[in-house]
Amino acid sequence: MRMSHILAPGAMAGAENVVLQGCTALLAQGHALSLIVMRESRCPQHAERFMAAARERDIPVRTISVRGRLDLGAVVALRAALNAHEPEVIHAHGYKGLVYAMLARPRRLPLVVTHHGETAHTRSVRLYEAVARALYLRADRVFSVSNATTEALVDAGVRRSKLRTVPNPVSLPVPSTQVHEGAAEDALLFVGRLSEEKGLDVLLRALASPGAPEQWTLDVAGDGPCAEQWKALASELGLEDRVRWLGVRSDVPDLLARAQALVLPSLREGLPLVVLEAASCEVPVLASRVGGVPEVVWEGETAMLVPPGDVNAWSKLLEDLPARRARLREGARRRGAEVRARHAPERWAELTLGHYEELAS
Repeated sequence: MRMSHILAPGAMAGAENVVLQGCTALLAQGHALSLIVMRESRCPQHAERFMAAARERDIPVRTISVRGRLDLGAVVALRAALNAHEPEVIHAHGYKGLVYAMLARPRRLPLVVTHHGETAHTRSVRLYEAVARALYLRADRVFSVSNATTEALVDAGVRRSKLRTVPNPVSLPVPSTQVHEGAAEDALLFVGRLSEEKGLDVLLRALASPGAPEQWTLDVAGDGPCAEQWKALASELGLEDRVRWLGVRSDVPDLLARAQALVLPSLREGLPLVVLEAASCEVPVLASRVGGVPEVVWEGETAMLVPPGDVNAWSKLLEDLPARRARLREGARRRGAEVRARHAPERWAELTLGHYEELAS
């Protein structure tokens, strides 16, 4: 089967990594694909970084330059690329990729879109995400990354007959015993974009609360629009010696190996890749009960979950963690193989191809 994946990448994050892992898995099963990257003139570095990562994986990739919010020249170039590749299915990722795929696709060519979740962190993004939901009504299939996001799309008016739940893939090596033994005694790890929906300010306030043990330290891997604001908040709360700002990192498995637990205080999520990475590396998860998070952990066994945005609940969680971490680490070790099997890239590819073939037939 031949397929084209279309994406307008942002900073390398969950959706971008899912596309790379998915394309790699499809190629490994012998299927032809073309990865088409929309290179936006206002932030070309995102596309350049993404294309470099794709080429490292030997993924066939080409770029379409986009100027402004809607570039008709880019629509023409994308249609020419699609006609040249002659795919049986077009698969769009993100609202900009979807808009251009919708405008450029040859008539009657099936269109699939993956709903990776919503951030809603600015007014303009909320508008774009609303446009995307409206366009889902015209797509042939909508892939959702978790049961929770599938139900949210049904509530938003997308027909259930169009929806397919396709959980994200993850591919990391099996951790060694030495890795587990090397975890720092009181280190927590946050990995993600430093933007409003990630809720890191909630965790910082919980760390500084009277009930939270002062033994806990926090490593923050990532960057984003809230970085300076949250660094200032950490200083204001007296956390300078307990929070390390690591910036964007490419060694997430190594960071996880040194952490007692992954922390994710998000206000909104689809199916966060970093939670799958932590579970695959057999590291406990402390997270908000949002999106698909409860579907990929075992609460009380491998994870502790709290309501989103609740500083007091996070403070209580940190207070209880010393007495529960041994049980959580044992549970994470026990369930790691199950997570790796359930979210193996080859399983994602088989599920995805089954839905493609359903459309193509």
